[in-house]
This record gives sequence, structure tokens and C-alpha cells, in this order.
Amino acid sequence: MDQLLTTKLYIPPQRRDLVPRPHLFDRLNEGRNRKLILVSAPAGFGKSTLVSGWLRENDLDAAWISLDQGDNDPARFWIYLIAALQTIQQEIGIEALQIASAPQLRSTEPVAISLINDISQLDQELVLVLDDYHVIQESRIQSDLSYLLEHQPPNFHLVIITRVDPPFSLARLRAHGRLVEIRAGELQFSYREAELLFNEVVRLDLNPEQVEALNQRAEGWIVSLNLAALSLKGQPVSDEIITRFTGSHQYILDYLTEEILDTLPEDQRQFLLRTSILDRFCASLCTEITGNPGSPQLLNELNSENLFLIPLDTTGNWFRYHHLFAEVLSALLERDHHEEISGLHLKASDWFDSEGYPGEAVDHALLSGSTEKAREQVLKYWTPFIHRGELATVQRWLDELPQSRNGPDPAVPLARCWVLFISGQNLAIEPHLEQAETSFKALVEMNAISGKEKDMVDAQLAMMRSVLARNRGEHARSVAEAEQAARLFPTELVEGIGTSWNMLSAARAGAGDFEGAIEAYEHGIRLSHADGNLVGAYGCTYGQAMYLIVQGRLPEAEALCQKSIHQAEREGHGEFPAAASLYIAMARVQLERYQLDKAEQYLVTGLHIARPGGFSEAERTGTYLRANLAAARGDLEAAQAIMQDTEQVVNAIDDPYLTGELIRDWVMLHIKTGDLAAAREKVHILDNVSSATQHANLLMWQRWLSPRLLYAEKKFAEALSNLDESIGITRNMKSNGEMVRLLGLQAVLLDSLGERKLAHAALYEALTKGAGGGYIWRFLETGQELIHLLKNLSANDVSQIHQAYLVSLMDAFHRAFGESIEPRPGDLPDPLTARELDIMRLICKGYSNPEIARELVITINTVKKHTSNIYSKLGVSSRTQAIARAQQLDLI
Repeated sequence: MDQLLTTKLYIPPQRRDLVPRPHLFDRLNEGRNRKLILVSAPAGFGKSTLVSGWLRENDLDAAWISLDQGDNDPARFWIYLIAALQTIQQEIGIEALQIASAPQLRSTEPVAISLINDISQLDQELVLVLDDYHVIQESRIQSDLSYLLEHQPPNFHLVIITRVDPPFSLARLRAHGRLVEIRAGELQFSYREAELLFNEVVRLDLNPEQVEALNQRAEGWIVSLNLAALSLKGQPVSDEIITRFTGSHQYILDYLTEEILDTLPEDQRQFLLRTSILDRFCASLCTEITGNPGSPQLLNELNSENLFLIPLDTTGNWFRYHHLFAEVLSALLERDHHEEISGLHLKASDWFDSEGYPGEAVDHALLSGSTEKAREQVLKYWTPFIHRGELATVQRWLDELPQSRNGPDPAVPLARCWVLFISGQNLAIEPHLEQAETSFKALVEMNAISGKEKDMVDAQLAMMRSVLARNRGEHARSVAEAEQAARLFPTELVEGIGTSWNMLSAARAGAGDFEGAIEAYEHGIRLSHADGNLVGAYGCTYGQAMYLIVQGRLPEAEALCQKSIHQAEREGHGEFPAAASLYIAMARVQLERYQLDKAEQYLVTGLHIARPGGFSEAERTGTYLRANLAAARGDLEAAQAIMQDTEQVVNAIDDPYLTGELIRDWVMLHIKTGDLAAAREKVHILDNVSSATQHANLLMWQRWLSPRLLYAEKKFAEALSNLDESIGITRNMKSNGEMVRLLGLQAVLLDSLGERKLAHAALYEALTKGAGGGYIWRFLETGQELIHLLKNLSANDVSQIHQAYLVSLMDAFHRAFGESIEPRPGDLPDPLTARELDIMRLICKGYSNPEIARELVITINTVKKHTSNIYSKLGVSSRTQAIARAQQLDLI
């Protein structure tokens, strides 16, 4: 956020020479029991002065925003609004700010929803004032603010100060008694108020007839009356002077010109005219613009003379002009010094640029009319503005950028491509990409671009082609283009190198080449660290860790995260926001091992470092991890609340991949809560999304969730059929981390269908693949029924799989499900071994001991020994009792 943010949040000071208006304060107080206070009137009726005086009179906790044209960007509007509310209560809007700042934001209604939830939990009254609301034209802002009005908590009051009525349903608010309106008729000065102004505040000593005459001619217009008082002060007042006075708008303009500006010393007049190009200004800026080193003194003089100068902070550093006065000054500057205006804007742009105010720097460059300066500033700042979510602002800059330039220009259409890509409008990229490619080709043919600059543009073009191909499901082409970009991208360009390798990794992952993605991330980590690009390095580290987990390489993922965290801390980057991804990746590793306390510790650290304000991959995963941890601890309500909040963000962004990512965790949570209908609805959405995009990750989640839901629905045969295909595909991809849960589910399904030997084989393979990495959480996701299969593993099986791993698994199941694990009939304190089960089945078929010995190729004595053990374990003493007990325990 620009440094000038605080000046937009400053409540105008209460002037000492105000005429008291208690009856209007009473009207405003009525609004504290209504949804909306609307103060609507033309310029010069004292709207802002009235509201600021009322706030101070009643000592209300109020947030104030002085709006301007730039606030038509939905993200910027809500960021300012949240910042205003946080001046009262810092905890308000943390999540809403995260939503508003998401670069891919499509709808901002979730911002309003989140704010409503935060405000409703406060035990204090809140007033939000939106001043100059008439500058807001963006329909999305109007719609979202209307939603806020409709659902606002009773402790929240909205005040809108405007010259034009907002496009809300005022009639409905009025009909339901939810609106207080103060309009020009009420704002007009009465005779008594005019008398107070002239005779008590300004001390003109006018007689009643003169007061009445002036008030009638001005029609109660406050600015007109104040101007009259200013003009009459210090001179004899005659009826003739009063007769000439009129309150018309044109007169006010003429008066400001003739009676004020024309009478000022020349240095003050020239100062006012040239600084009128500024929406906000301070002494050093005025010095730069006017070239007058006496600007600080001139500002003090203007302020002391009350020449329509409005302070914007408590320190007296920043000011603006009264809007009417600014309009007059601008008109006069255009009339008398038109040729200077461009240069004044260029000076302002340079000052704002050097002082760290990029938004104003770009705006003044655009207003200067200089194509090259405007292009330079837009291309310099569009990237950081996009990163903080102000896509509409960047789009406005690009739209206002003069089109004419000597020669082809691929940079601007490429910037448009990036804006569209980040906002999730990939289909709209193509025409701008074609324009960029045409310009680039022309530059190459002219030998006007070469070396690193050429490679940089060429690489970005390849990146955009990769995005288009991936969006169309053409993953092989997407990979080829991304590989081309990675080869071309100049390695010495710190900020971009991580992006190029991240994009290549994403392309390979989308195509299902997870091992290739891991390799690309490894390369990205090395290059980014070599160039000091921490954002790229940590982003690649996070991505690599996630795919190492998928591929069954959990120990490698843990070692990678641990090494990176130690390096970050050692080099003093442990609190760097990008490092949050390292801690969140480590939290995922610990969750996979069901180390819930460790996972939570890393997660809390990561989310703290992240400083919410975006919705990066790491932050999203961190949010899902919060839900997973809550569910793992049995707090399903908390898990659902987290997912609902996250859903608001994802829906606002409206990206197919993010939708699938969200569904992945929603389905499992719905299954745990028993809401299978909701789970089925979500799986149906995932089916559509994955079919449309053919993205390997979405298909991977679909291959797990579809059979898992069928199992929950007790459609065992259909689930098993579905799962067989999933296992075949996953095995070919060598994704052993995914194989762990798929095989665990297969074991349970086979067991449910009576295929005990096949179930045992599937479980054995799952445990073998999981033991090397220490995977536990994925087994728990299969469901509590798996514990019964684990209990019946033979001693021979256990010795081959690692006793410690099995003990950890059993412990995790008991911690996760506890008393909800109901013993099955087949559960015995001392389970039958595999050989004893074989003999028991033959006994049930009526085989004699010799027949059993011949069938199993063992001695009769061995048969007798096993039979004795079986009787002991079953608690019986005869074959008939053994058969009955075995049937009761579902052993055969």
C-alpha cells in the first residue's frame, strides 16, 4: 500500500469557526439505529464538515475514507476500507484482506461476508464513513457494498457522503425505516445559522435585513455564505454590496477568481495554480512542482488564511484543496498556462517515484501525455501492483497508456498477458500474445533487440504459450514451451528465474510427469539461491516437497524442508514472508506422519510469517492444513468453518484448478461428518473440472476420492472396479505416496467382499510402500475398518514390515478413532495365523486330519498341533464348537 494511505483515512479536523448545528447532529444520531446514513448534496454544502463534527461531538469510534477515482479498483477499495476499520480494531478484516489481495480475485462479495462476520463478533459500535462516494463508478463495488448494507450487523453503521445518490435500493431502505437522509434542503443555512456565521463567528455586525438578504441570495448554500463572510470581513458593509451578491455557482467561480485569486500576491497565485494538478501535496512536493523554495512558508500562509486548504494528517504535512477551489484552479491553469501542465505532471511523477509513491508516480506520468514516460512508469510498477491484488488499477493504466510509439512494442501486450494470466482469464491471453509475438518478430528482423533483452522477451512469450496450451489440456505442448522458456530465461535476472522454473515444473506436473517436476524444482532452487532470489528458491522448495510426498519420498521431503529452514534461519531470512512456504511444507510432512503437535507448530509459524495479504499456494495449503488438523483432533465443526471461509476465497477467484484443490479436502470432510450427499455433489464437480482440464493433479485426486466415496456409500464392488484402474495408472506414474492410500482402500474393499487373501496382499504392499517414508495419515484417510486388517497380520508379516511402523500405525488409529472402533466378530485377542486359518477353513469343509495333511502337504502331527492352537484361541474343545465359533467370528 502506498505511503499516502494514511492521508486517505484521516478524519477532517473540526474547525473552530463552525456554526453549531445540533438539529442535524440529532438527525445523524437517529442513524445509529439504522443501516445507512446518507448525506447527499452538491459541492459546498458542508457535508464532510457536518459528519466529522458529529463524530467528534459524540466521541464515536469511526473509520473514515476519503475516496478518489483510483478507488474504483475493487481490490484497492476493499484494502482501503479494511485499513480504515483496522484503525479502530486491528483484528478486523485479516481474512478479508487476504481475500481482497488475492491476485486472481474475480468476485469481492466474499470480502464483505468475511468483514460482516468479524464485525458481528465485536462488542463495540463501529461507524464507517465513505466520503466523496460519488467518484465510485465500478459496478462490482456498488454490488458488494449493497450486500454489506443488506447483511450488516446491528453494531455497524455506514455513512455515505456524496454528491450523487448511490445506486442502492434506497426506496426499500426508506420503506423499512433503515435509512436516515440529510439532503441539500436540510444542509442549507437557516436565518439563525446565517446570523451566527456573520455576527458571532466572523463578527460583521450585520442587521437582520442584511442577514436575511444574504441568506436568500445564497439560498442557504454554505460555501457561498462563507465566501460572502470572507469578502465582507474588514470593510464597511452596505446594502449595495449585499444586493450585488448572488449565490449562483457561476458567481462562486467568478468570485474565487476575481475576489480571491486576483487579489493574492503573485507568488501565492502562481503557487496555487501550479499545485492544483495534485490531489494531495506536502511542502517538498510543492517545492519540486513550482520550483519555489519558499513553498513551506506559502503553505503555512495559505493554511493560516483559511484559503480552502484541508489538512490530511495530524502533523500538518499533507493537504488538499477544497474541491470547488481545486476545480477553479485547474480551469485557470488550463486557460492561462496550458503549455506547462505536461511538465508539471512529469515533475510530480518523478517526485512521487523517488519518494516511494508508485501509484501517484504512474498516474501523473499518464496525465502528462508523454508516451515514453507513461510507458516507463507503467512497465516499472505493474508487477508489484498485481502482486498485491490491484489488477483493476493495472488494467486501467494499460488502457490509459497512449497507443502510439515509434516502432513495435512487445512489452505492453506482454504485461496484458500477465495481468490476464494472474487473474485467471487465460482464454483472453491469445490476442495480446499474438500482438506481442508480432512486435517481437518485427524487432528481431530490424535487429532492434538482442542479447539478454531478446532472450527475456522470448522466454516470456514461451511462458504464455505454455499457459495457453495447459489451459487447453495440451500438456505435452505446454511442457515443450515451458522448457523453451527455461532455456531462454537469462539466469542473472533474479526476480524471474524462479518464475520460469516454477512454470516448467507446473507444466510437467500438469502432464503427469511428477518426477520431471521434482527435477525442474531442484534446478530452480539451485539457480534462485545462486542469484539471491529467495522468493523463487522457497517457492520451488515448497513445490518440490509436495511432489516428493506424492512420489513416496517423504524422508527426502523432510530433509529438504529441514535444510531449507535451517539455511533461512542461519542467513537471517527466517522471518521473510516467502519462508512461510518452508514451514508449511514441513507441517505437511509432519501431518503425513500424524505428528499433529509438530505439524501445528510448523503451521502456526508459517502462517504467522506469511502475514496474510495474498492467497499463495503455500498459504492455501496452510489453510487446508488447519482444517485437516482440526478434523484429526476431532473438531469437525472447526474444520468445516475453516473450509467454508476458504471456499469464499476460492469461489471469488474462480479458477478450475483451485476449485479442484478445494474439493479434495471438502469431500473427505463431508465423508467424516457423514454428509455423503454433499460429498457426492463435490465429486461430481471434480469430475467435470478434471475432464475439462485433464490436469494430472485433478485426475489424481479424482482417482482417490471417487472410490473412497463409493466405499463410504457401501458400493464395494463398484468402488473396487473404479479403484483397480486408479491403481494401474498410479503405479505407472511411480507415485508411491498415492499408492499407499489407494492400496489401503483396496485392502478394505477386498475384505468387505470376502476376498481375504487378496486383501492381505494389497495391505502388505501398502505397508511395504508406506514404511519407508513413515506414511500414516494416508492410511487413516481410508477409514477405521483398516485397523481390523492390521490386527490380523501374521507374526511373519509383522517381522517383514517393521514392528515399529505397525505399532505407530495402530497407535495412530486408536488416537484418531478411539472408542469409535468397534470390534468385529473376527477380532481375537490372539488372532489366528495364516496357516491356522487355512486349516480352519478345511475343518469347516469337513476335512479329516489326514485329508488336511495331504491338502496342505504337511504332517498329521503338524495338523494336530495347529488344531490344538485353534481350539485354544477360539475357546472351544471340539470340531463342532470350532466350526460354530469360526462362523460366528466371520473367519470363514
